[in-house]
Amino acid sequence: MVNVTWNDANAFCRWLAQRSKKVMRLPTEAEWEYAARAGSRTRFYSGDSPESLVKVGNVADGTAKKKFPDWHTTIAEDGYVFTAPVGQFLPNRFGLHDMLGNVWEWCQDWLGQYRILSAKDPVRNEGSGVRVMRGGSWGKRIPQISSSALRFSGAPPSRDLDVGFRVAFRAD
Repeated sequence: MVNVTWNDANAFCRWLAQRSKKVMRLPTEAEWEYAARAGSRTRFYSGDSPESLVKVGNVADGTAKKKFPDWHTTIAEDGYVFTAPVGQFLPNRFGLHDMLGNVWEWCQDWLGQYRILSAKDPVRNEGSGVRVMRGGSWGKRIPQISSSALRFSGAPPSRDLDVGFRVAFRAD
């Protein structure tokens, strides 16, 4: 699902929780990063080179460069100019697909500076008026932003064609 607001993503989580009888929510920023890194210590979970991203995610690549010649892209091509179907790329070590690239993913947290947050899963429930997004997307003209560490943000009612979400829940 793309072009979805943070408010819509949370409404979906509440709806899904009612249907499933489980707690469903957006991941915290720390949970998202832990899941994306999957134990890796490299710049991207696919390695340190932006060229490695084409194996694991839909990023600004050679396919997109054909349509948008002024973009700074990888040389490699993934075959998708815009959003790719889920699961088209290799999963990370935790078996999760599409953690980098394709669409930015909303997180629970308000955007805040790390230094004022606690070290253990620092959910920020108040602050700047904007929510955190992670993961990068196909549409940001340079593939390097699709890293496990980069943060982006948007206002809760904002939407874009390269913004989506994933759901977190306890698997008991």
